[in-house]
Amino acid sequence: MSQTDGPLRAARAARGWSQSRAAEELAALAAVRGVTVAAPLSLKTQLSRWENQHALPEEHYRDLLRELYERSEAELGLVDPVEAPNVAGSDLDTLRAELAAAATVDESAIELIGTQLRATRALDDRLGAAAVSGSAYAQLSYLERALAYGTDSHLRRQLGRLVVDAATLAGRLALDGAEHSTAWRHLETAKAGAREAESSALLGYAMVEQAAVLTDIGEVATAVDLVDQAITAATTEVPTPLRAWFEASRGEALAAAGAASPAHSAYRSAERELSASTARSDISFVELPFLRFDLPALHRHRGHARRLLHEDESAIEDLRQALDDGGGSSREVAGIHVDLVHAHRSIGQLTEAAEHARSARAIATRIGSTRLVAELDRPRAPASEPASRS
Repeated sequence: MSQTDGPLRAARAARGWSQSRAAEELAALAAVRGVTVAAPLSLKTQLSRWENQHALPEEHYRDLLRELYERSEAELGLVDPVEAPNVAGSDLDTLRAELAAAATVDESAIELIGTQLRATRALDDRLGAAAVSGSAYAQLSYLERALAYGTDSHLRRQLGRLVVDAATLAGRLALDGAEHSTAWRHLETAKAGAREAESSALLGYAMVEQAAVLTDIGEVATAVDLVDQAITAATTEVPTPLRAWFEASRGEALAAAGAASPAHSAYRSAERELSASTARSDISFVELPFLRFDLPALHRHRGHARRLLHEDESAIEDLRQALDDGGGSSREVAGIHVDLVHAHRSIGQLTEAAEHARSARAIATRIGSTRLVAELDRPRAPASEPASRS
């Protein structure tokens, strides 16, 4: 077997990870499990030796690699040739161990995992991928395994909700790194979790997040269609403020497609939904506690859409209002600054554009968002041809 065909290398390639990323993931998983391992830089060197079959990992590393890649030691090529006759027994032992581990997940464990996810989300809001990527991916990996081997239907529904939470966060982090294929796969996982949770609201949320990946790679017509599907899927069970978020997301996708009139109509609907709501303006949703949508968020969404539509002065008004209102994650604040750079630059206000560029670059660099830095440096696209959508 050639080095490039090695099963351990193939498992990493299937995740779309570099060796550096795999080392970070392994270190994060080890931290969650309370296992002492080498530093990420040393781990990268060890991974290279293991993948090139120059050495066999020690037992505790084998356990971590098996969990990280969700494959048996035999599938990863980590079994000594003399151990080959015992592969069948090892596979049965692995399955029994996975079932036993999943059986330990009860209501209290799910509550603790939810608390851990909320803390990870809060850290992401402030510090971004630079602080949470390892723990976020490790949490998702654990939840996927617990769901895959759990058998209690009630607990599986709860695990499904947590998978949506963890997988959509992982999708955002991957998008920060401009890893669009990885983001797409994480959001497919989120959709599977929503189906397991039997929640059309969660499914719609995951679909809208996936539409953002499509928009980012220029597949705007497909993005609009996916948002429309999400709204249709979630119509029966979403509260008024969440409907506002769906409408705003539709407006953003339509703006990316150059459909100005339908985009404005969607934002008017979103504003009406928020105005009609009797809930607090900073409402969070019981089923989606990680999603908040209020008037500042509406200004941010609409300002971005107006910038895409080259309605620069209106965009600046909305975006400045969003900054004045405060709130939002560091990622969102950096995005506002990026939009203001392009809007000010487009109407010749270069001093203002430079000020926002400094703010955007500082925040994007601090939180580790390759995507936002690239968006900041990307030449502004010409106005899109209006799409023929109603």
